[in-house]
Amino acid sequence: MVVDKLGVHRTHCCILHGCKYGDENCPVILGNVEQGYLCEECDADGLKHVDDIKAMLQLGITKCRECGHYYTPKQ
Repeated sequence: MVVDKLGVHRTHCCILHGCKYGDENCPVILGNVEQGYLCEECDADGLKHVDDIKAMLQLGITKCRECGHYYTPKQ
């Protein structure tokens, strides 16, 4: 990925809700770039800060992209 595109993904994509641009190589989704801001869906879900997402991920909580419900993946 071209370096100047990383910032666009960092500011618009979400580790929980996916790549805003539908890029299967999204650096946020792949974990190469940390998400900088909440996405629109995060806001609709009531998340207030990117640290909320970090806490959820540390607990193993993610959001199903198909149904929109939160779930904890089996380990």
